[in-house]
Formats: sequence, C-alpha cells, structure tokens
Amino acid sequence: MKKNKIRWQPEHSLAIIYWSITFIFLFLSLSFILERAEVHWKSMLFIVVFLLLFYRGYQRAVIIHKNGLQINYARFWKTDYIPFEQIRLIQISGNLLTIYLKEQSLELRLNKKQVGSFCKVLPESVPVKTV
Repeated sequence: MKKNKIRWQPEHSLAIIYWSITFIFLFLSLSFILERAEVHWKSMLFIVVFLLLFYRGYQRAVIIHKNGLQINYARFWKTDYIPFEQIRLIQISGNLLTIYLKEQSLELRLNKKQVGSFCKVLPESVPVKTV
C-alpha cells in the first residue's frame, strides 16, 4: 500500500482561534508597512511569524501507512502513530471523522472529497461506521 496523505483541521472553534491568530500577524505586518510606507524589521518579523503559522497549519495531515495511521499536528514536535490494532472504530458523520481508540478518541475534520478517499484506502480490518 502506498503512503496516502490526507489534510485535516481541528474542530471548528479551535480552527477559528488558530486561523484568527495566524491572520492577526498578517494584518499587523501590513499595518506596520502602511504606517511607515516602507518595509522595516517589525513588519518582516510579523510576516515571518505569519508564514510560519500558515505553513504549520497546512502541515496537519493523516498519513495512512500499511500498518497504521500517522497523525501530524500543527505543532512540529507532536506526531502520533496509531497501529490499526489499537483502533476500535472509525465513525464518520458528514465531514467529522472520529477515531475511537482503546483509551481515547480523536476528532478530525476533513473535506468531503478527502472523506471518500480516506475510506477507500483504509484496510478492511478497520471497522468504519457511517452515521
């Protein structure tokens, strides 16, 4: 099985908070540029922070390997690997994907195309329930 990468976002409230903070840095950098009518170190600092947060927000992904799922978060130091044996159930309701493990559950939001491709590449041994 080849490696498949599927982008995800957290629940709506956390996604709104994360992307609001990210775009605040963009607006601050643009306001510093407009204030002096030139680019200086403050505006460059804020634009670098914006680009870093934007890039890290885009790096959230579920990578499906042949033995399990690798979940990458926006925090570069956090990556989870979940073997298929630990997954009790994957529940799909609309674009919300809930992965029930033996001791916890994870909620991920995907777009509709990615939900279909996620279901296609999962092995048959993983139970999937559509609500």
